[in-house]
Amino acid sequence: MNCDRVARAYKTLEYLSFGGALQACRVMYLDEIVDCRRALLCGDGDGRFLAELLRANRNIAVDFVELSAGMIDVARRRIDAIGSEAAKRTRFHAIDVRDFEAADRSRYDLISAQFFLDCFDQDEISDVARKLASLAQPGAWLLLSDFRIPARGLSRYIDAAIVRGLYAAFRLTTGLRVTRLPNYEDALERTGFRKEKETLKLGGLLVASCWQKI
Repeated sequence: MNCDRVARAYKTLEYLSFGGALQACRVMYLDEIVDCRRALLCGDGDGRFLAELLRANRNIAVDFVELSAGMIDVARRRIDAIGSEAAKRTRFHAIDVRDFEAADRSRYDLISAQFFLDCFDQDEISDVARKLASLAQPGAWLLLSDFRIPARGLSRYIDAAIVRGLYAAFRLTTGLRVTRLPNYEDALERTGFRKEKETLKLGGLLVASCWQKI
């Protein structure tokens, strides 16, 4: 999907819908990756996670891969506001992550996909998982945040309705064709990632997780 139409208003729309819960998920495991030196951020949108990562880790270099040029423009200005040192450590790439190749063909010790994997259908998610695995060095960390529908209970129906509404809104504003959450966990496990930690928010509607490449 291409978020150019909503790039400038995205942060406001997010906070009107969920307060600070999504951002809390994004930064949940920043303390786990203080030793990382090379990061790939997939679909990080307006760069709020990028900004926090650069502040928390003064030694990390980042490749920021985002399909929307509008989102990259917002993210770039956010990082420029931090200072030239942070800007020098960030490279922006307007490309589908499935087509992305690191400039020097080396791999990353940190990959982040914050509210990103829900943009792919079940067939596509296998390709995305394989791509991420190919870019991750052994022992690399993978930080994820996304929506989740509980397996049982009343909240399952409420959360399913919320997710359907979100997909409908993104279909209208970005052309997103996906209509349901993919099972990305199985795809990641098949490509050599292992989930180490997980935190739920908003009664289980949101999940932040920390994975490692084995």
